[in-house]
Amino acid sequence: MRVRIAVIGAGSMGMNHLRVLKDFDEEQVQLVGVAETHEPRLKRAVSRFHVAGYADYHRMVEETQPDLVAVVVPTCLHFEITSYLLDRGINVLVEKPITDTIEEALALIQLARIHETKLAVGHVERFNPAVIEVKRRLVADELGRMFHLLARRIGPFPPRIRDVGVTLDLATHDIDIMRYLADAEVEHVYAETQHRVHNTYEDLLLGVLRFSNHAIGILDVNWLTPTKVRELSITGEKGMYLVNYLTQEVYFYENDYTPTTWDTLRTFTGVSEGTMTRLKVQKAEPLQLEYEDVITAIVDDRLPTVSGEDGLAVLRVVQQLVGSAQRGERDKQQPSVAVEV
Repeated sequence: MRVRIAVIGAGSMGMNHLRVLKDFDEEQVQLVGVAETHEPRLKRAVSRFHVAGYADYHRMVEETQPDLVAVVVPTCLHFEITSYLLDRGINVLVEKPITDTIEEALALIQLARIHETKLAVGHVERFNPAVIEVKRRLVADELGRMFHLLARRIGPFPPRIRDVGVTLDLATHDIDIMRYLADAEVEHVYAETQHRVHNTYEDLLLGVLRFSNHAIGILDVNWLTPTKVRELSITGEKGMYLVNYLTQEVYFYENDYTPTTWDTLRTFTGVSEGTMTRLKVQKAEPLQLEYEDVITAIVDDRLPTVSGEDGLAVLRVVQQLVGSAQRGERDKQQPSVAVEV
């Protein structure tokens, strides 16, 4: 079966989608159109990828009859466009975050069920080969009990961002990955945020997540750092994995703890520095792997790996983090009360 795919949005991320789709075997994927309201971007996409261009996505859908549409537009437009597509029985890959609100996300999930269509959410780090390798080892119990996850996703302020803060735009990646690797849901959160560059939304987040398996996740995310870092560490009984998302490298730092019978040291034992090993990872394009997964879900009639429900779960955590930070700010603004002793 050849899957007919269209893309809505030809900004920087939309161009990545078009590039990856053009690399697929034409017997597997037919790129049928791109829709973009900004004329210069549309012309650039049409010229570079030799694909039919449309200023109106409604017209593109009517004329091209796609099996799958990638929605790669600002978050505020996700619900409007995705609901239109699902209503017409078209499968959708919507970029993360799924929507702005819980209510909209629930509505999209319900629409996908009613029309028996696939709704995938573009948490692309789930398809990073480094993450896939770590997940394989966790499933094989090579780390033992998980204690702690620490994500650092920091870098300069991106001019393209106007409609969301750093929590919804960036931290969503790591929230999804932590849920995936911990195989657990978030039970409690605490957050501190700051506004330093962005006029409307937060551009720095420090967050704490407590998972149902008692692991603790730490989020260090900002748009204020003059160098780009994308790292995740996972610490457990047998050591620590360190993931570099950008280079797709994984290092394992072994806990070389050996029980001792020497009473003097017994109370200090439990963790000891062991061998550091760079693990073998077969590098690949995560966005291509994401498309392969969604295409297979359509052909085999199964759920995509990152479903609408996954997108909803991440959005719930984002709102809890933002709410925690806002409550903290309100508490700080409350006048102190003098108490007589």
